[in-house]
Amino acid sequence: MTTWTTIRTGCGAICLAGSLSMGETARATEFGLSGYIFGLILPMAGYTPPPGVCAGNLFPATGATSSVRITQNFVADIAIAGWFPDFKLFGADPGFAVTVPFASDRSTANFTVAGPTGPAQRFNLAGEIASIADTEYSVILGWHAGEQHWNVTLTGFAPTGNILPNQLALTGLNRPALDLKGAYTYLGLQTGIEVTGALGLKLNALDTATNYQSGAELHFEWALNQHFPFGLAAGVGGYFYQQVTNDHGSGDKFGAFRGRVAAVGPLLSYALKAGAQEVDFSARWFHEFAVQNRVRGDLIYASFSFPL
Repeated sequence: MTTWTTIRTGCGAICLAGSLSMGETARATEFGLSGYIFGLILPMAGYTPPPGVCAGNLFPATGATSSVRITQNFVADIAIAGWFPDFKLFGADPGFAVTVPFASDRSTANFTVAGPTGPAQRFNLAGEIASIADTEYSVILGWHAGEQHWNVTLTGFAPTGNILPNQLALTGLNRPALDLKGAYTYLGLQTGIEVTGALGLKLNALDTATNYQSGAELHFEWALNQHFPFGLAAGVGGYFYQQVTNDHGSGDKFGAFRGRVAAVGPLLSYALKAGAQEVDFSARWFHEFAVQNRVRGDLIYASFSFPL
């Protein structure tokens, strides 16, 4: 099993991840952020682990700047726990996962935004905050048939993070959300060829503090990977994101914008075995393009993990 599959499902892991992005003024979904972490489930997104209790840790760090003088420094410690019971449900292997992040954000911005109607608005924002971020609760149903693996995941996002009033720094989006995702993985036992795809839809509830209703978000992730007998895997993957309904509500000051982004980049992982213990090392890079009405950048992840 690959490193990010282990992390996603909550299997025991110690991981290090980083992302670098070049931000721009965003006008789709509140704060220009989704809450869904693109590319995190790649590769092997359709694979569901065997029965057991798992735990893990993920450490992401983000440094961002842009031509419109926006800077951000973001670090987090994300704790993940999962339980995969030893029984069938609807003929599937069930699983349950909880994700609890603790995050620190220091951000400044100085920019002008011109709305579709009315005069341009000048923003001077700054803030620093460290707190628990939005937590996630997932239910997974997974099926296996030889070289084919697929699952369905329902994830609830709870607004447990914090936002400083009238400042840029935040550790949460202050909106509950549900994400329904289906994933499929083909892994050739003889050839080592992996083909993975995952399609999901995220539905956002109203931010009651600002009366801002973010639109529905469609996301698709894919990977083509070659697994070698000596533990190395290399390939390419990417994601596509499209906001499919408009933002609205009395807190929406910019009009009916919809966000979009696509990305592609290399995937690399290596599984090292020491007796009965396996340690996975993983790295990936996603270059974003075709960006519209949201932040953009290159995302870089590096990690190592091991099951308990």
